[in-house]
Formats: sequence, C-alpha cells, structure tokens
Amino acid sequence: MQTLTTEQRMTMLLAASPDTLRRVDRVLTGEPTETKTDPGDRRLLSIAQAARALNLSRTSVWRMLRDGRLPFIELRPGSRRIPSAAVTEFARRGVAQ
Repeated sequence: MQTLTTEQRMTMLLAASPDTLRRVDRVLTGEPTETKTDPGDRRLLSIAQAARALNLSRTSVWRMLRDGRLPFIELRPGSRRIPSAAVTEFARRGVAQ
C-alpha cells in the first residue's frame, strides 16, 4: 500500500464519492466499517485450523459440523472448509453447544 502525502489525501477526499466519504466518517468516528459491500473476513479454514483456533480436537470440530453447530462449505465431496467468521462467532459465544 502506497503512503499518500497530505496533499494527495486531501485531493482524493475532495473527489471522493458519497459512499467513500461515509466510510471515511465511520473510520474517523470509530464506528464499525463493515458494510453490505464489505464482506469482512472471507477466509476458509480447514478442520485442523478451526480445531486449533477453538482449542478443540479435530474430531470435536468434525462432530460439530456433522451436527450443524458450525456451518461449513463443501468444496468437493469430503473436503469441508469452515468460514473464519463462523469460528470467531462460535468462540465469541463462549459456550460449546
């Protein structure tokens, strides 16, 4: 990412679209910046990666996928990935269901 000079930054702000200005306002006021056009974290984790992130065994994560307690995306038969945002949300809840 290129570092802008103050002059370049001001020029870009003056020419920015209303949507961009709203996002800048959210950043400057400390509000969440994720919007419908900003999908956030889109990483997909393997079962092993999710298990490490949740401090669980791979078998426990596999059971949670099977039981529907964690969402997954099946890339091909037998190859499942768990959205990172789902792992974060599961950990945030703090309770193994």
